[in-house]
Formats: sequence, C-alpha cells, structure tokens
Amino acid sequence: MAGTRRHRDGERVLAIALTLFVTVAVAGIWSADTGASFTASSTNPGNDVGTLAVQPPAAQSAPVSVAGGVVNLSWTATPTAPGVGHTLAYLVLRGPVGGPYTQVGTTSALSYTDTPPADGTYEYVIRAQVAGGGSFTSANGAARTGVSDATAPSMSITCDGVACGAGWYTAPVSVRVSGSDAGTGMGSVTRGIDGGSATSTAGASATFTVSGDSAGHTVQYYGTDAAGNASGPATRTIRIDAAAPGIVSGLSSVPGSGAGIAIDLSWTAATDATSGVQGYEVRWTGPVTTCPAASPAGYPNSAAIGAVTSYTIGGLAKTASYCAYLVTIDNAGNRGANSAVTGPTKAK
Repeated sequence: MAGTRRHRDGERVLAIALTLFVTVAVAGIWSADTGASFTASSTNPGNDVGTLAVQPPAAQSAPVSVAGGVVNLSWTATPTAPGVGHTLAYLVLRGPVGGPYTQVGTTSALSYTDTPPADGTYEYVIRAQVAGGGSFTSANGAARTGVSDATAPSMSITCDGVACGAGWYTAPVSVRVSGSDAGTGMGSVTRGIDGGSATSTAGASATFTVSGDSAGHTVQYYGTDAAGNASGPATRTIRIDAAAPGIVSGLSSVPGSGAGIAIDLSWTAATDATSGVQGYEVRWTGPVTTCPAASPAGYPNSAAIGAVTSYTIGGLAKTASYCAYLVTIDNAGNRGANSAVTGPTKAK
C-alpha cells in the first residue's frame, strides 16, 4: 500500500512540472480584446511581459512613387510604448488591392523603400511588433495604395493639328508635344527649339509656335512622368519658307525655230534663298496686237515647267502675234510676282 501511494505522488509531481514547462514556453497566444497576436517563448524569462496589446501605426501616409519603380512609404509611430528591455519594429506588407498581403520588409524607422517586381498598383499595410521576452505583433494598420512605375512615358508631336510632315510650311507652325503614361501619369513635357534653352510645362502636353524661314528648324523634346521616369530625347525637323521667290529677268521671245508654229522664250533664272526654285508657270495670250497687263485673265493659257531657262510655246496660229510672262514657284509652293511681259511676237 505504501508503494502505491509513492507511485501516485510521483505522477502528481511529474504533471505539475510539465504544466510549468508549458507555461514558460508558450507557443502562441491570441487576445480577442486587443486584436494582437504574439509568441512568447523566451531564453530570458525575466523579460517576459506575458501579454501586451500592440497597436498598429497611428496612420500611414500616401505612398510616393519615384523613378525606377520605387515606392516610398512612411507612417506615424504606434501609440504602444515598448517598455524597458523591449524593442519596437515595423513589418511592411504588400499585396494586390484588397489583399492578401505578404511581408516584404522590417524596419525600426518610420519609413521604408520598396521596389515591387513589376509595374502596377499595390496595397500596403504596416504592423507594429514589440520584441524582448517574446514578440507581440499588432493587427494590420489601414491599407494605402501605391503605384510602382519604372516605365518612361511615350511621346508624340503634331504640326498644325496633324502629323508633322517632311515638306515645307509657308507660315509659322503650331507645334504640340504630348505624352502618355499608363503608370503614374504625366508629370511634364520639356522642349527646346534650335538648341535653345529648354522649357518645361507641367501636365501631359505643351503647345508652342515655330516660326521664321529656315531649311531646318529642330525641335527637341522629351517627357517625364509623375514618378520621375524620363523618355529618351527626340527631335523633329520643321522646314519653313514663307517668303516668295525672286522674279525672272531678261524674259524675251522670238518666232519659233523648230517644227510647228511656235514662239521661243528665254530668260535668266530666278532665285529663292530658302527652299529653292521649283520651276515656273508660263502664261500667254491668244492672238493680239498689243500686250495686256500681266494677269491670268489676260493670259488664259498656261503651262507648269521645271527650273529651266527656256520654253517653246507651240500650237499657235501662223503669223498671229502673242504675248507671255512667267511666275516663279519655289519648293514650298510660294509664288513670286509676275515677270515683265514679252511680245507681241509673231509665231512661226
């Protein structure tokens, strides 16, 4: 009988020791009142606080997107004081909008720099964690949305409301440089003309005027998105010639020397300082006895010719007399003044 009592007493002692061991090495505790989860196994039982209601950060600021896809986070401190012998850290969690979230970093500061693996919109939550004699973690703080944007904007340019052409313009050109960005949106458009100082305009587009005769105005431009990503510089050449070409000189006419009834014209070439001479418009009368003033009405017949210095008007009436004049046309399409009239000259 004495042996049986000793055996039962030994079982009670073993059960009490096991209970004490489990109490010291708590594997996980949840407080429904505080919403804080924590573990409390410790190699320093003297530092063990048992339970601690840890609150998340008081507020998280709006994430700030910067170049290269970086998202800068910041928040205000948790109201929870860690106490003597304990440390405070913040867990940063990232996920799609609405979660679920995955921890991406830990910091003791009130800010964190995150670089997500791809462009897109993400949601962030911050937790506070107190450690020392166990670790005690708050629930998620309020979620905030941030955009990772490592892609530069795409740019376009128009002239007078349509795609810029390679040809000549005959008046000042209204140029519009525009950008689009699918991430953080456009921040600014920067442009310069002919190597001059650059001008930046906030927003998605900038409209400005390019003027003055030139065979090669150069517009340089690029765009920057709201995160700071800049597109590569681009250029567009704009050619303007708003000035009329010169007038031919020395226009003369003689009876035709070849086959058929004709008059031969010759002249000294006109010039154009910017786009160059494309050719001429030759105009002549019907049979006349005197030459009228140069005008399309008085000279109803015409022919467009290249940049030559002679021309034969054929198909005329034998022995009838004709008058003629020329108009210079440059490569931009500008028309010069009427030349002096030649004639009347008898066809032959």
